[in-house]
Amino acid sequence: MKILEREALCLDLLRKLPQKFVLIGGYAASSFDFPRFSVDLDLVVKGKDAQGFAKALMREGFVLVQNAGEFSRFYKGRIMRFEKKVDSLPVSVDLFVNMVQSRQTDAAYSFEYLWENSEIRRVVGSGAKDYAEVRVANREMLIALKINSMRMADQRDIIALSNGPIDAARVIGHLRRAPRDRILSHLDIITATLEKPESKDSIKGVFGISDRVYERALGKARREIAYVKEGISRE
Repeated sequence: MKILEREALCLDLLRKLPQKFVLIGGYAASSFDFPRFSVDLDLVVKGKDAQGFAKALMREGFVLVQNAGEFSRFYKGRIMRFEKKVDSLPVSVDLFVNMVQSRQTDAAYSFEYLWENSEIRRVVGSGAKDYAEVRVANREMLIALKINSMRMADQRDIIALSNGPIDAARVIGHLRRAPRDRILSHLDIITATLEKPESKDSIKGVFGISDRVYERALGKARREIAYVKEGISRE
């Protein structure tokens, strides 16, 4: 299947690349409770290592298609996008050089900050019987990054990530880099999503979970988001 081939390519690439990156995005979230399908790798790297990563990707058949921050609707800064086709369908790698910065909130997190808030985890796909052990932004850091951007995919990932143990105070600490009113607005968005009955099929379908698991994750997400929202409101 083309989906499995593209997932396998992503996992194989994670093993081959120099282990000097922090994985964020969909594959990072998939290393926790509920794997989901993705064919995009988001890696944060040091500026001095960027060309080394570029050469490694090109050796694997990837082509540089963008080399600027302007092409991204959600992130600022220097971003290098590489693509490779698998049966005419793309697999992409975004290199965030030195930092990741949200266009929605302007909050910036340096490579060093992300490294300090990361851990070695086993990354899997939704269907490929394979894995890679790499450095991944930890649960609280990922939730904070996704609250900053708050796309629909981010909202689903926040709900999934909320299923496990969270130090909400750490999430609040990460969010202090962003304007308080924008973060509260984003928390209002996911609070509304959590109350919409139509969200159920979308979330269950992406993660392939049962009704019971969904209800447990939803309840946990409501509590965690309420705690974070209260903490931000008090500051």
